[in-house]
Amino acid sequence: MQQDSKPFSETDVITVPELATRLKVSKFQAYEMVSIHGCPVYELGGERQKRIIWGDFLNWFRSHYVRQ
Repeated sequence: MQQDSKPFSETDVITVPELATRLKVSKFQAYEMVSIHGCPVYELGGERQKRIIWGDFLNWFRSHYVRQ
Protein backbone atom coordinates (compact mmCIF):
# COMPACT_ATOMS: atom_id res chain seq x y z
CA MET A 1 0.00 0.00 0.00
CA GLN A 2 1.16 3.54 -0.74
CA GLN A 3 2.57 5.78 1.94
CA ASP A 4 0.86 9.11 2.46
CA SER A 5 3.97 11.01 1.36
CA LYS A 6 3.91 9.57 -2.17
CA PRO A 7 1.21 10.42 -4.72
CA PHE A 8 -0.94 7.61 -6.03
CA SER A 9 -0.06 6.39 -9.50
CA GLU A 10 -2.72 6.11 -12.20
CA THR A 11 -1.38 2.59 -12.92
CA ASP A 12 -1.64 1.28 -9.33
CA VAL A 13 -3.52 -2.02 -9.09
CA ILE A 14 -5.37 -2.05 -5.78
CA THR A 15 -7.76 -4.21 -3.77
CA VAL A 16 -11.20 -3.14 -2.61
CA PRO A 17 -9.99 -2.51 0.98
CA GLU A 18 -7.22 -0.29 -0.44
CA LEU A 19 -9.86 1.53 -2.50
CA ALA A 20 -11.85 2.13 0.69
CA THR A 21 -8.78 3.61 2.35
CA ARG A 22 -8.04 5.91 -0.60
CA LEU A 23 -11.64 7.13 -0.77
CA LYS A 24 -11.93 7.35 3.04
CA VAL A 25 -15.09 5.22 3.08
CA SER A 26 -15.95 1.93 4.78
CA LYS A 27 -15.05 -1.39 3.19
CA PHE A 28 -18.78 -2.07 2.88
CA GLN A 29 -19.27 1.14 0.88
CA ALA A 30 -16.31 0.27 -1.35
CA TYR A 31 -17.70 -3.21 -2.08
CA GLU A 32 -21.10 -1.67 -2.84
CA MET A 33 -19.45 0.80 -5.21
CA VAL A 34 -17.52 -1.85 -7.17
CA SER A 35 -20.72 -3.88 -7.55
CA ILE A 36 -22.29 -1.10 -9.65
CA HIS A 37 -22.64 -2.07 -13.30
CA GLY A 38 -19.86 -0.50 -15.34
CA CYS A 39 -17.41 -0.05 -12.49
CA PRO A 40 -13.96 -1.02 -13.84
CA VAL A 41 -13.21 -3.92 -11.53
CA TYR A 42 -11.35 -7.09 -12.50
CA GLU A 43 -12.52 -10.32 -10.90
CA LEU A 44 -9.76 -12.89 -10.49
CA GLY A 45 -12.05 -15.57 -9.08
CA GLY A 46 -14.03 -15.04 -5.92
CA GLU A 47 -15.41 -12.15 -3.90
CA ARG A 48 -12.08 -11.30 -2.27
CA GLN A 49 -10.10 -11.46 -5.51
CA LYS A 50 -11.25 -8.21 -7.08
CA ARG A 51 -8.68 -5.72 -8.37
CA ILE A 52 -9.02 -2.15 -9.57
CA ILE A 53 -6.69 -0.04 -11.70
CA TRP A 54 -6.69 3.28 -9.86
CA GLY A 55 -6.68 5.51 -12.96
CA ASP A 56 -9.56 3.61 -14.60
CA PHE A 57 -11.54 3.81 -11.38
CA LEU A 58 -10.96 7.56 -11.03
CA ASN A 59 -12.25 8.20 -14.55
CA TRP A 60 -15.36 6.09 -13.87
CA PHE A 61 -15.88 7.68 -10.44
CA ARG A 62 -15.70 11.22 -11.83
CA SER A 63 -18.28 10.41 -14.48
CA HIS A 64 -20.74 8.74 -12.08
CA TYR A 65 -20.65 10.87 -8.96
CA VAL A 66 -21.66 14.52 -8.76
CA ARG A 67 -19.18 16.98 -7.36
CA GLN A 68 -20.74 19.26 -4.73
